[in-house]
Amino acid sequence: MSFLRKLFGKRKEPEVLLEAESPLCPITTIVEQDDRVAYMYVIGGDQTDFGVKACWIRNLDVAPATIDDAAPKEGEPPMQDRKSCRYTEGQPPLRKKDLSLVWTEEGDGVALLEGTEIIAIVPAWSGVNNFHGYARDAIGQGRFAWEIGSDNSFPERINRAKNFWGLWDTTETPFQKRQPEILDLYEKAFGKESGYYAIDGGHFPPRGGTLMRGPSQSVFLTVGLSIFPQPQIEMHVEMPETLNRIELGLILNNADFEGSLQGLTGWISGAASYPHDYIRFLTEGHTVNLEFPGNTNFTAAILTDRLTIFPEHGLGEYRGSVIKLLWLVPITTAERNLAMDEGSEKLILLLEEIGKSVFALERSSVV
Repeated sequence: MSFLRKLFGKRKEPEVLLEAESPLCPITTIVEQDDRVAYMYVIGGDQTDFGVKACWIRNLDVAPATIDDAAPKEGEPPMQDRKSCRYTEGQPPLRKKDLSLVWTEEGDGVALLEGTEIIAIVPAWSGVNNFHGYARDAIGQGRFAWEIGSDNSFPERINRAKNFWGLWDTTETPFQKRQPEILDLYEKAFGKESGYYAIDGGHFPPRGGTLMRGPSQSVFLTVGLSIFPQPQIEMHVEMPETLNRIELGLILNNADFEGSLQGLTGWISGAASYPHDYIRFLTEGHTVNLEFPGNTNFTAAILTDRLTIFPEHGLGEYRGSVIKLLWLVPITTAERNLAMDEGSEKLILLLEEIGKSVFALERSSVV
């Protein structure tokens, strides 16, 4: 059964023209049309709070003078009204063979192309403040789609994303190119590699982890997470390019790594997958659950790069965004509660006071 019928209880089965999943996030896009109207739906997985986005593409029949608010109740998807529709007499039905999708580099937004032309866009912020997406054939800010104006930078962003995804079909993929570059930067900052691990479970996107053992502490760092910008972050900060690309790191005393390496790498793999698996983002002060064998005192980790005890690094930029290295600092339940109740800033200041003790899993709670 088509999604449009599920959503509207439509009596007549519409035609599914296109259905595809995001390469990164648990999001499905469905393009459908009946004999009146065509829509693009972008649907998040059950484990997310992404919801359902619905963007009008075109009317196939004469546009109504006003919106028919009763249409959904009668099992019909609503048509865009006449004043918001570029072709008031309707347009020919879309053809499957002409259609394709381009996902944003974050994997949480998508554009529909007819041939080489963008005809609809559902960005990450669709569904907010009565905005549902952009359509080539809309005029102004219509109820179900806004026009793609000449000042809209999203088409340029889609073209850039199309180029990026095309690189994964070349002989040297972005991961194959970036992996040795990142490892070289890590070696200069943290010392010689002691071991390299695949932490992607054999699935796209590719990710690795590298371990450096020092005289007293060991460092474990993700490799390649920063190739993909985090989803949703542009909805919360004015300059997402300063926060949207991250790698994760963990420093522990050598004794704490002994016998726990497999559990720690599995945990870090889960943390690395979290942003795209749940369509959220990680940044300074966020906390994540911490679970690995042999650990009883520390139930979470706080992400930060603000402790002065952390070594310097120089990961630079990638595709116009700064790469942040966020350190996972194990914390107790009481410490996490403090961060949740009074803000992460207070906890980070307390952790700063204990210096190298943050690297020890036998340390006492600072709360």
